[in-house]
Amino acid sequence: MTKEIQIRYQSDIVSSLSRRLMNDVVEEIFNYLDYDSLKNSEAVSVQWRDNITYGKTWKKLLERNLRLSVEWRDMLEILALKWSLDSSVPKSYIRCRTLCQQVGNSVSKLRRNWLEGRHSKNEFTDFSQPEIESIFWIRGSLNFEMNKRWIGRGQRDGSIRFWNRWTLETSAIFQPLLLTNRLLGCNTVRCLQFNDDIVVASYFGGSICIWNVHTTELLQVLDEMDVANYESHYIPVNGLSLGGSPGNYWLLSCLSSPTEQDFITLRLIKSPSEEIPIVHRIVLDQKLRVLQLFVNDAYVLLLISDTEAKCDQIQIRSTASMEILKTIQIPYSEMGVFDYRKGLLLAGSRYEIQLWDTETTTCIRSVRSSSSIVFVKIISDKYWVSCNTSGKIEVWDLKYALNPTHPRSLLLYQLDATNVHCPLLCPVVRADEYQIALIPCRAKDYSELHIIDFLQLDEKAAIDRPVD
Repeated sequence: MTKEIQIRYQSDIVSSLSRRLMNDVVEEIFNYLDYDSLKNSEAVSVQWRDNITYGKTWKKLLERNLRLSVEWRDMLEILALKWSLDSSVPKSYIRCRTLCQQVGNSVSKLRRNWLEGRHSKNEFTDFSQPEIESIFWIRGSLNFEMNKRWIGRGQRDGSIRFWNRWTLETSAIFQPLLLTNRLLGCNTVRCLQFNDDIVVASYFGGSICIWNVHTTELLQVLDEMDVANYESHYIPVNGLSLGGSPGNYWLLSCLSSPTEQDFITLRLIKSPSEEIPIVHRIVLDQKLRVLQLFVNDAYVLLLISDTEAKCDQIQIRSTASMEILKTIQIPYSEMGVFDYRKGLLLAGSRYEIQLWDTETTTCIRSVRSSSSIVFVKIISDKYWVSCNTSGKIEVWDLKYALNPTHPRSLLLYQLDATNVHCPLLCPVVRADEYQIALIPCRAKDYSELHIIDFLQLDEKAAIDRPVD
């Protein structure tokens, strides 16, 4: 043994403690490491690997990360849905190590893919419904929704169909109470919202249906036209937003009346199977049209277009009182969109995207796009995405956008969700930190759901397994 190797061997405190049978102290040292550091430590020596692999370190790391990290909890839930994994913490230390690597490697891969623009493309051919799309096409009416578990979409008969988002297998079908006393087409789904507990859908006939997401039981049918005292048969609920937390879900809806007035209704859902009271109801001026709405426990946001003055504004109201707290003026557009996240407001108009601080009502950044913006979404504290009428997806650097002195371009890269080279009517887009999903809505040619996948779970990474 050379002198240099001998010095290193003697300075290895972990191996020294192990030789003294002080493995509990060694475990305590390793318990301070994060996932990447612990994985790298296994490669130092056989002794280190044995201490980490066959001790409680991986189990404690898994329990700690699932308790403290939303990123790890969400990823484990997704892996369980995709690969039918047991999401509980295993008793076996070896299996805890394997599960840690599955979750940790997927989290690291997702971060790297967003940074480098790596992704895969998938097409879901069973998603298209030409019968609906060719007859009832209205901007946004071809919508669908998705969360960590499901992709949901309204069907021709008024039902809601859910697919497992990660296997694309049919998960559930929610049947409505058909509106037989109204005109043909009133049973078509106009808007859809859902969370882990309830599904809410509005119809062209002015009704809102609420189901239990677990049992598919129809719990409530709310008739917006009865509340507004209308006798017309064809008044759509043109907007829905569902927010809040279990036991206190807020349901915000917009009914467009025949007198060209928009009625905004806010309901509080404490128990979906019991009577749902109306908390607030406001009527807008005839010249004002609601383009988009949003609600959470604190705020109601309304994107309102003034058709006479040709100007748009976003009203920030108190959820408790519906009092207007702040108003933000944005460029006029007939198809404006916005997204709100943790005090940041992202607004898209014809060829411009603006990032606002809602506390100070200050426009932090403004960027241009080559085509009209139809979708914006703040993905995380690092990125936002946008989509224009050509179906081009653009990924922007949010971190640098918040630094007004940063001179570089905020556009990181552009993506084509489809290989379509013809004009689109108005792509319908949904996005989160895992995937971007888009329906192209081509004129006279309605296609399937296109998915840009940053998580790439189909490319299952190999897991290093310890030698028993």
